[in-house]
Amino acid sequence: METQIRVLNHKHSSAKKLFECGNLILDNYLKQYALQDQRRLQCVCFILENIANQVIGYYTLSASSIETTLLDPKSALSLGAKYKQVPVILIGRFAIDVHFQRTGFGKLLLMDALNRCAKQSEQMGACAVFVDPIDERAKIFYLKFGFLALPNESKLFMPIKTLQSLFQAFH
Repeated sequence: METQIRVLNHKHSSAKKLFECGNLILDNYLKQYALQDQRRLQCVCFILENIANQVIGYYTLSASSIETTLLDPKSALSLGAKYKQVPVILIGRFAIDVHFQRTGFGKLLLMDALNRCAKQSEQMGACAVFVDPIDERAKIFYLKFGFLALPNESKLFMPIKTLQSLFQAFH
């Protein structure tokens, strides 16, 4: 199936209304708030669409930071955390339409997000990618791709250095 990943824009108004991932919070976010958040420079929403202009899935990226006290000593050391906070990139929302779940599109979309994060780290300071999974199923998804858990936290992370070495092998 031919697909492309693009930044969400006003031309996607009718397509995003049909999106349903099985989680009302994520559905409503795309339908009502994603474009507003983009205009406010809070995030960028990337959508995966097919040639029929169906939204297969989406994710958001934004700059963020995390308190180094939340990191275990080994993780803090690997991120070079000698400050109270370290800069990170947050994958804030991530969802696949129910009609396309379990077809590999989630992996495709996540790899795109991680590749963008690795490239962005060359343009701005960021030492890790963070996610805060919405539920246990999402957590298992991220763990399967190598994200690491924070102690006593629901958040997961992947060091940018890991991504850079991964994607340099493919370029």
